[in-house]
Amino acid sequence: MLLPRIATSCLAAALLAPCLAPAASAQVWVNAGQDATLAPERPLTRLAGAAGNISPLDFWVADGDGASENRLLKWNDFTGLTVVGPLQDSTGRIYGWPSDFERVRGEVFGIETFDRKLYRLDGTTGLCTDVGPALAYGRLFGLAYDYGADKLYAVDNKTRKILQVDRTTATATVITTLPAQFSDVRGLACRSGDGRLWFCDDATETLQRLDLATLTIEHILDLNDGPDAKVDEIEFFEGQLFCAYRTYDAGTNIWSVQLARIDLEDEVAVPYGPVIHDVSAHSLLIHSVPESLVWVQVSGPAATIEQPARLDTPVTLSTPGQYVFELQARLFHRVVVADQVTIRLPPPAAPPKRTGGGGSPGPGQTH
Repeated sequence: MLLPRIATSCLAAALLAPCLAPAASAQVWVNAGQDATLAPERPLTRLAGAAGNISPLDFWVADGDGASENRLLKWNDFTGLTVVGPLQDSTGRIYGWPSDFERVRGEVFGIETFDRKLYRLDGTTGLCTDVGPALAYGRLFGLAYDYGADKLYAVDNKTRKILQVDRTTATATVITTLPAQFSDVRGLACRSGDGRLWFCDDATETLQRLDLATLTIEHILDLNDGPDAKVDEIEFFEGQLFCAYRTYDAGTNIWSVQLARIDLEDEVAVPYGPVIHDVSAHSLLIHSVPESLVWVQVSGPAATIEQPARLDTPVTLSTPGQYVFELQARLFHRVVVADQVTIRLPPPAAPPKRTGGGGSPGPGQTH
């Protein structure tokens, strides 16, 4: 199955639901509401939960056009778009082609294509501090960090070489040379622990995976992004693969970018956040993604939750009994926090017992 091409207009219309909290620092919380005992004749009721401190969508790209040229662009759902920079070193030398950023044990590293430099980035000021001398490769694209192995990787787009880069000296070791068909590798990513380096190639419009032990390459899926679009950088966040999806409008000569998640099971792209116009972004660094909220039944007889993704939703109870429902805040498959509510549905009241009365017997009756 091909990954459908995503038009910019479609992405703009498919934004996530608004966040529920005004602050990003506190952890998300949920409240499933008060326990309740229903009247016997009321099998239909409502789950009414509450939640707050939902994380914002927060990510960085770089290298806008026009007013944001050579700058760091930060998107946050609470503060909108912030432009920092220009990206430059302490002498004022502009870093005009920031190909990627990678968070490495509390520091942010960047790779600069024009100057072939690995540098540390100050995300507040845009100051770039070189780690070492220029690397001896022509067109460095992409960074990927394997946290478990503590290894930093880059790719030379020109020679198709996969490099392991020492982040203290900026020296590079060649891991392998990719086959000739992968002539435009745009992004790299590591999913910590799987021993593979994922890469996207615009020449073949595919997503591939390199086994770092055997150096064999596995085709994952066809990106099918077309001539006026690029999956320009990829990154794993919470085990999910995201990309900076870049589209070009020939009428205005403007590039735009939107964050998207590549669903590896269904082979579709799921858009996140706004389309950011006038940006030829090659880099991507994700800080947070909003949690989703969902009701699940924990125990009790069968019940029907009408809209599990809504805080306030009808629920139908099937038979008398004790039902336990849980409101979960999830970050993809991981439950971040949860709270439970118990609802009891008593059995119907027994009909009143008929008792004999006094008085004279009626016709045909005897005592």
